[in-house]
Amino acid sequence: MRLARIDTFAVQVPRDISAARGGAGSPATLKSSRGRYALAENYGTVYSRDFETLIVKLTTTDGAVGWGEAQAPIAPEVVQEIIDVLIAPIVLAQGTTSPVAVRQMLYDAMRVRGHAGGFYIDAISAIDIALWDLQAKAAQKPLHRLLGGPIKASLPVYVSGLAGANQQEQLQSLERYLAQGAQAFKIFMAQEPAECLSLVRAIRQISPVKLFVDALWRFHLKDALRFARELEAYDVGWLEAPLPPEDVAAHRALAESSPIPIAIGESYRTRFEVMPFLEARAMQVLQPDIGRCGVTEGNHLANLAQSFHVSMAPHISIGLGPQIAAAVHCAASWSNLDYVECNPQVYAIAERFQSEELGFTAASVQVSEKPGLGIEMREEELAKFSRVKSVCA
Repeated sequence: MRLARIDTFAVQVPRDISAARGGAGSPATLKSSRGRYALAENYGTVYSRDFETLIVKLTTTDGAVGWGEAQAPIAPEVVQEIIDVLIAPIVLAQGTTSPVAVRQMLYDAMRVRGHAGGFYIDAISAIDIALWDLQAKAAQKPLHRLLGGPIKASLPVYVSGLAGANQQEQLQSLERYLAQGAQAFKIFMAQEPAECLSLVRAIRQISPVKLFVDALWRFHLKDALRFARELEAYDVGWLEAPLPPEDVAAHRALAESSPIPIAIGESYRTRFEVMPFLEARAMQVLQPDIGRCGVTEGNHLANLAQSFHVSMAPHISIGLGPQIAAAVHCAASWSNLDYVECNPQVYAIAERFQSEELGFTAASVQVSEKPGLGIEMREEELAKFSRVKSVCA
């Protein structure tokens, strides 16, 4: 099996950003700006007003197709240029379509030139997911069976974010999801801690549902510990992304003292970034994003986490399908899986561009038994919202 062509789609789908507030990829009110991107009002992270991602299509000489995707909610054109200019010519020149071999080759190819993180690893991860899709289709098996799964055919999920411009609207979202059978939720600390605690209290007055809180990297150690102690009274399952992601020592100190588990991981793309946190016992839950680390590295991370008795809860945010499906297949093969992140608002957009539904309900996700990732993209529809680039062998 040889590759004949690599196509990339830098996707930009318009959306109602006010309606998306409170959900994954758009948790906060944004400052005014003239362009596609704006900073959050209360902290220094940039978000897109639109729904953005980077899709990869690999085509073999015999016409087989594999789909991949990078977690690229900001500037997908950057990932596209990396693939178009650098990665695609190298990959097409190789005689192998082994995901493991290609990923290692690409990682080594840019050693000491920014090879270890950021947009370059995102680009590699999109290629990696597409190669695994090709491999599983060639074997006529769903991806999870190549990875050793499924351990379970149906996986538990938590609803990520409660959409709404204020607490009343967020609680209305909660009630709708509870009526659909939701059993776990995550909320974002997009405003001030007191506002987040108020929402936690209000949720607890309605339901004893499993509840997690994402602090969006906004605390320093002392304040994070105080916040964790306040959350303990409301039976919160974990505090996610509490501190700047570079600070191993602070995460270790917090994990040692916090009365609730600490969850981190979406910031990191490789085992080399994650290993210092594992060795420091700086977390109880690891949350890798398959759109940032790929299938190959994601499974390395799951195995490492298991060695340190750390559970897995893959981060799944803005995406049109391949990275989401890949995360579900990976999660199905992890014996240390805790939860899978679920973003109903995202899937309402994503499924416009797919041949199959992703299998999510408010309480669980069904693992596909179709070959490969179990989805195909509607390429004509995809192209309407994309800048498309192609490289041929």
